[in-house]
Amino acid sequence: MKWYFASRVRHQNKIIEITEFLKHKGQDVLSNWVYESALKPYHENIDKVQKLATEVTASLLATDIFVLVSDPEGTDMFIELGVCLAKSTTSPRDIKIYIIGEYSKRSLMQLHPSITHLKTLREVFEREGIDSSDFIIPSLD
Repeated sequence: MKWYFASRVRHQNKIIEITEFLKHKGQDVLSNWVYESALKPYHENIDKVQKLATEVTASLLATDIFVLVSDPEGTDMFIELGVCLAKSTTSPRDIKIYIIGEYSKRSLMQLHPSITHLKTLREVFEREGIDSSDFIIPSLD
C-alpha cells in the first residue's frame, strides 16, 4: 500500500521514523516532503516550492492511505486533506483517509464522511493489518 502522512513540519523527523518502519513492513510511503530542508520564506524559494507542490499533489493522488496528524495549527496539511477528499469523491474505494489525534474534529471538512477518526497511529496500523507491536511509535503530540 502507498501511505501519505500530512502533519506540521515539527513532526518531520517522527514521520521519517514511521516511514522507515513501514518500509520494513513492505509498505511505500509517499510523504517525500519530510526529506526537504526548510523552504520558508516560500516566495524566496519559488522554483523549489513549485516543484515540491507538484510532487506532493501527484503523491496524494497516488495514495492509498492518507493519515493526517491533527494539530491546533497548520495550513498545508489541510490542503493535502482536501486533495484526498476530492479523490475519495471520485474513487471512494481507492483511498482511506484517517485523522488521528486530539484536534481531529475542529473544522467542517474534518467531519467529511470519508474520514475515519482515531486517537493513535497504532489504531491506524491495526485497522490496516500492520503489526506494530515491535515498534515504539514516536509521540505525535
